[in-house]
Amino acid sequence: MNTTTTAATASASYLALRLPAGTEVTYRGTLEEAHGRWLVSPCNCRHCTASALLGRPARRYELLALDGTPSPYLHVRHTSVVPVVSDEERAYATSYLPHKFAAVHLRAQLRRAFPGVKFSVTTGRGTKDGELSVTWTGGPGRTAVSAVTAPLLGTYGRSGNRRAAPIAVTVAGQDRWGTPMLAAITLNRA
Repeated sequence: MNTTTTAATASASYLALRLPAGTEVTYRGTLEEAHGRWLVSPCNCRHCTASALLGRPARRYELLALDGTPSPYLHVRHTSVVPVVSDEERAYATSYLPHKFAAVHLRAQLRRAFPGVKFSVTTGRGTKDGELSVTWTGGPGRTAVSAVTAPLLGTYGRSGNRRAAPIAVTVAGQDRWGTPMLAAITLNRA
């Protein structure tokens, strides 16, 4: 395999745009008069359009006003923009959800996915701390139940993103949210 082709492919995939069109960002590039909040979209200048027609990944953004109207700022590097993180996203990213709240959330998800089937979701203690155990009789098979439980364990992706997705649950009238930190979910069909 040609190493220059491999390096070019790796470089292109690194530079490919990661923010979807319409994402609110803060511009921090070299044009000081443009510093501030904008929406981004893949660049539509003639160079970027020609590259896209040749099958190359999009590498630059254009800035749009917050109401979506075009601006004169085209061909912006991906390193010049930083996505704006909402307060809700910030709360999700910094908080972890205790196992008992993850169990309440899982029980509700199972009830919603399989109405009429009674599930018992218990938290582990001692050496099983950080684990949930799901028990049920009849109804769905292990594969169907594991499809509901798997998102609480984690996702596949880059190493920094292998945590479970943040969840929200209401317990005793209070909204709780965060990332469940579970080591395992044991499935027991009786």
